Parts: sequence; structure tokens; C-alpha cells
Amino acid sequence: MYINGTSREQLYLFENKLDDIIPEDNPVRFIDAYVDKLNLLDLGFINPGTDGGKGRPPYNPAVMLKIYIYGYLNRIRSSRKLESECRRNTELIWLTCKLAPDFKTIADFRKDNGEGVKRIFREFLKLCSKLNLLSFRCVAVDGTKERAQNHLDNIYHKENIDQISSKIQERIEKYLEELELNDRAEEADYEFLSKNLKEKLSRLKKKENKIDIINQMFAENPELKTYFAGDSDSRYMKDNNRINAGYNCQTAVDDKNNLIIAQDVTNESNDMHQINKMMNKITDIKEELEIENQTIVVADAGYFDEREIVEAVKDERFDIYISHPRDSQTQKNKVKKKKVKIPDKGFLKDNFAYDKENDVFICPAGKILHKEGGSSIDTRTGNCHFRYSCRSCGECEHRSLCTNNKSGRTIKVTEFFCKINEFREKCNSDLGKKLLAKRKEIVEHPFGTIKHSWGYRYFMQKGKDKVSAEFSFIAFVYNLKRVMNIVKFDELMAAI
Repeated sequence: MYINGTSREQLYLFENKLDDIIPEDNPVRFIDAYVDKLNLLDLGFINPGTDGGKGRPPYNPAVMLKIYIYGYLNRIRSSRKLESECRRNTELIWLTCKLAPDFKTIADFRKDNGEGVKRIFREFLKLCSKLNLLSFRCVAVDGTKERAQNHLDNIYHKENIDQISSKIQERIEKYLEELELNDRAEEADYEFLSKNLKEKLSRLKKKENKIDIINQMFAENPELKTYFAGDSDSRYMKDNNRINAGYNCQTAVDDKNNLIIAQDVTNESNDMHQINKMMNKITDIKEELEIENQTIVVADAGYFDEREIVEAVKDERFDIYISHPRDSQTQKNKVKKKKVKIPDKGFLKDNFAYDKENDVFICPAGKILHKEGGSSIDTRTGNCHFRYSCRSCGECEHRSLCTNNKSGRTIKVTEFFCKINEFREKCNSDLGKKLLAKRKEIVEHPFGTIKHSWGYRYFMQKGKDKVSAEFSFIAFVYNLKRVMNIVKFDELMAAI
């Protein structure tokens, strides 16, 4: 004997209500209630309207938004898959009241409502603040790389575009010769070898036209060296020793419940110029939520840029802690792998003491390094540099451990050296070390959920504006999921 299900031929006198298929505490009920409370037009969502009252009425934007929230929460981002789920998934059937928009309607809603999708992230933070889930006491900032809709084969470099064009032309000529031979051949025994030649030739000619357009772009814009044909706003990004076309996604995470309070998307390959941008976004959120306490901001060595830090510490609303690259354990491990004999341990730059009163450096052996010449400008960073040299290295017994420069040991520092030195001492204090150690614990939680648990390692959209809207929505959905895990269902429903 086995447990048997209901017969498919069983007749029912009364049909169950649609509301009966979903339990009272199912999370989709909160999604439904929350979206219904929003004023979507004020948030920037477009009301599709009707064509002068003719034709079929449009779908309510609230229904479309519910579909996307449910989809992203359940790792379904494809518009075609969402269309399918609307027809078979009981939770979506309940959520949409049995409506099933086609995939193009679903895709167009995401494409046309970028502004509204961005604003819903900040709107949900108001509910988080109302539930006392945010403290703004300590915020960790970090970035991660996400792939763009641009394969590496679809990236073109100015120096080899002519070579690509020549190869395409050679293949076109080869296919034309094969077609001519086939026309002359009387036997068709080997027709399968030349199958789809016309289709292949058509695709090659389209690619030839595409290459001609890109070549023209290179000619019209001498500064353009690399063109990303799939997503022109994407750039090369290095992530886990892999190079892909993608974007650099920034988040600021509150320490109280690991909720994302600010986010951004940039196509800069590193984080060096992002700390002040993220602080401005945090400030905007605090002003909107009427929060006035000082906020501690912690970040890893990837954000260490002297000019950025000097600018950041001026803002008294924040207390900044950023690891120095030479203090970072990751950087130390990289240095260990390098076979560097000079300078040896004990004669590294950090071992030279700076005498601020006399404006000189003192080496571990007691020698003096004086400032020489004027300043020089670093063309890469724009920072002003000063050079300090030792004039008495010739007879020093430690020279072989210190330098192999015939002129003696030199040290180069920037115009911000004194301020950065004080900042570095603060970060290396007991409090600073504890805060920086806490950073990973705070900021890695969202990335672990988004990239590893949900598998969102690439964007569905193309172009920086649309990618920014998509990442904002992913951050909102992460916060939504986090809040539903933290707060009891009844409290959530009562809060809205």
C-alpha cells in the first residue's frame, strides 16, 4: 500500500478560492502588501496608459513590479522564465491574480522603468529605519566585479582591427570558392560538408559590415583604443585572477543587520576613487532618514588613495579607517612571493623615521636623508612628490642591505605624507585594527548572498544606466530578503 493522491478525474462541486492556495504567513503576501502601499508614479514608474482608449488595457505597473521582485528573490531573472512561472507557479499565480504577461511585456517593464527601479531601493530603507534595523554607527564599504553582457570575443582593439578585417575577407573568399565548386559539381555525395554555406556567408558579411563600422569609429576618435561591442560602457575587470568585461559594483553596508544602505556602479577597474562618492551617497541617505550621528567608515587597502583620503577626513560627519597597502595582510603576502633582496628587512621605507621639525628622514643606521631639489608631478596620479637622499651611504656597512643605487639611498614621498602618516597611525591603533578586522564580517555578507547563494555574477542589462538600475534592484531585493529573515511576519505587515 502507498499514499495515493487525488484522482485527476475527481469532480468538485465548489472551487477553492484563489486566496486559499497561499498560507497566511507566506512572504508573497508581504510583497503584495508592500507594493500596493507604494505610490509607483511618484517613484518614477511609467504608467503605460492606453492608446486613446482603444485596444487592450495595459498591465498595472504594480503587478509587473511584483513579478520582478518575486523573480529576483527566487533567482529567476529571465523574462521568458518569468512568463513561464506566471502560468505554473502557484505563488506567482496568487501574486498576479492569474495574470500572465508575455515575456516582451515583462522585459519592456524592466527596460522602461530604470528610474523607478533605482528609487525603490531608497524607499525600502525608510521601512528599514522605521523598524529600527539601521544604526549608521559603523558602515563598511567594498566593491565587487560583475560581468557585463559582453563576451571577450566581442572586444576589438585598434591595433589589430585591420587583421580581423583581413581574416574575415579571406573566409568570405573561401566560402565563395566553395559555392562555385558546388555549382559545378555533378555529384552530391559530399553535400553535407558544405551544408549551410550560404547562411555562414551571410553571417560573415554582417560581421564584415560591423567591423567596417568599428574601424570607422576608431578613425573618427583617435583616443579610442578598445571598443566593447556588446556593452560599450563596460570595461576590463579583474576578478579572482580572471579578466572579463564588466562593472565595479560598490556597496556600503550597515553593521547592525548587514543591510546595504548605499550602492553604486562604476566602470573604473579599481576602488581608489570611490570612497568619497560612497560617503556622499551615505550622507544623502542619512539626510533623507533624518539621522545625524557620526558614522565610522571602514574600507580595505583597495580604497587607499592619498588625495581621496585627505579629502575624506575633512568631513567631520565621518570617522574614516582604511588599510594602508603596506599594512594589509594581502599585500604582505604578495611581497613575500617576490624575490627582493634590496632593501632587506629592517631597511624598508617604513623603517625610516621622519623628523617633522627638521624635515629629514633618519635611516635605521642613523644616517640622515635630506630633501633634494624641488617637487615633481606624478603624471599618473597628479600628486606632487618630494625626494629625500642620503649623502653618506658610501662607507655604511649596511649599504648592501639598503640599496644598490650608486648615488645612495633615496626615498620619495607625496605632498600628503604627514597627513597620511597620522591617518595610518590612527588605523594601526588598537581601535583601528579592531574596526578593520570587523570590516569583512560586515561587508562580505551581501556579496556572499548575491554572488554565491543567488548566482548573480553577471548583469542581464546593457549600458551603465540600465546596469546601475539592475544592481540597485538587486540590492533592494537583498535587503528585502534580509528583513524578511530578521523580522517576524506579523511585525512586517503591521509596519506597512
